[in-house]
Amino acid sequence: MTGVATDSLPPVPFKLRTIVHLVQDVAKIGGIPGRVRNTIASAQGRPIQHICLSARRDPAAPPLANTLYAEPDEAETLAFLATCHATDTVVITPNSVIRAFSPAVREQLTRLPLLHMASGQLAFILQDSDVLAHLDFVDTYKVSRILCLSDMDMSFHRQMGIHDLTKIRLPVATRATNGYSPATNRFVTYVGRIDFHAKGAERLVPVARLMQERGLGRLRIFTTDGPNSPDLPAFLALLDEAGVSDGVEIIYNVTDKPALYSEASVVLLPSKKESFGNVILEAFSFGVPVMATSYAPGPAEVIRHGEDGFLLDEFSAEAVVALLESLTPEKRAKLSRAAFARHHDYSMEQYLASLETIAADTALAFEGKNRVRAFPHVRATENLRAQIKDARRQIRLLEKGMKSLKESYSWRITEPLRLIKSKLSRNPQG
Repeated sequence: MTGVATDSLPPVPFKLRTIVHLVQDVAKIGGIPGRVRNTIASAQGRPIQHICLSARRDPAAPPLANTLYAEPDEAETLAFLATCHATDTVVITPNSVIRAFSPAVREQLTRLPLLHMASGQLAFILQDSDVLAHLDFVDTYKVSRILCLSDMDMSFHRQMGIHDLTKIRLPVATRATNGYSPATNRFVTYVGRIDFHAKGAERLVPVARLMQERGLGRLRIFTTDGPNSPDLPAFLALLDEAGVSDGVEIIYNVTDKPALYSEASVVLLPSKKESFGNVILEAFSFGVPVMATSYAPGPAEVIRHGEDGFLLDEFSAEAVVALLESLTPEKRAKLSRAAFARHHDYSMEQYLASLETIAADTALAFEGKNRVRAFPHVRATENLRAQIKDARRQIRLLEKGMKSLKESYSWRITEPLRLIKSKLSRNPQG
């Protein structure tokens, strides 16, 4: 860890000094780790110190400035947290990341004001994660405020009975000039992991096939070949079955943004669930318009249909290819200008300023305890827990009954044998 002061300082009443950003592994590829890395780097030199607290450290990755690693440096982490006070430090924890830390670290974190960042849309948390299976955590995890990324997700939270919400705009690295040109930006592109359930990557196969049939060129795909692309083998098999393996160019594990977007004509985002969509803003920062689904909260929040991209009610090959065929060079250039202008609304400066304002207000209002439930009550899971509890009680009763029965039969069998043995011992000849 470098650049983090751990000397004990007296608390300054209601003066925010530090924001701690939690992450499971800051070195990983992905939206949350990448955003935290960029936030910490961009915040250096600001009056309020921004610290990354990573639950784990990848030994192959170099240590980052202003970053603590709870594993393997728990003692150092606890020493730092001991200097933090509820009046001057606020913790930002995305989704359920706080569970990745040890009980000792969590104890120190939860005495501070917590901002829960709903980085995964609530629908995804309810349907596709195992968070609600950990009912003890869900019931005890309390925060001071919840940060949402879209109006659509805020509305869903409210429908589930959660109302202490604040919307925040996530950041993208802003660029001064738009280098997009219809002549050089020639490739329809996908940037993301190969996942069918949430990212809808299987929808790219019929798109690629129809593009090939219509002479629209190859679909370019930037993805990963690691665990975060769980459906890559199935995806490659689908391409082969559809006979379009040669119509798709797949490039793995690229993180350089110009390499991802500098030749993209349009970026496709077929996600069924997308809480925000960092890819949208990254593409916009290079002037690349985006086609996405209308029902995913993130794209619906950022994209202005027909102005800087397109929102599709049905992400079908026919709908996508029809739009691609309608985009003349002049239309693409106009979309590009609007997309590039839009990305400036999501600057890192506005993000840091918003975070610091929200954190300062939260610290000022903090009454010594986090009281807001971050996840909704779901009767089905609570009933299931009650049923499991009752089943365990029934098992204990059965075990007790079996033990009593065993002892009873044991006495009935062993007592006659004991009497016979006793008689034989008294009458050895008889």
